[in-house]
Amino acid sequence: MLRLHHHTPGTLAALSEYIFHRTGGMIGTLSQLIRGAAVLAIEDESERITEELLALVPIDFAAEQSEKLTTPAKPSPRRRRVP
Repeated sequence: MLRLHHHTPGTLAALSEYIFHRTGGMIGTLSQLIRGAAVLAIEDESERITEELLALVPIDFAAEQSEKLTTPAKPSPRRRRVP
């Protein structure tokens, strides 16, 4: 068990909705996601788990399918037209 020295307590709770949709509420996927993000945080020396870091961690097929069904749609960015 390694400690992430720069991780702020409560950060994961603040990301709970993202984490739930990403894992489909599956405990095994949650464990995989957090463990993978912790490894990346150690490797890149940031020592903290962020949503951007969580997005880099691959998850299992079932969770990916669940994520597609449960994640709220994000508005698409508008492109500016060049005259």
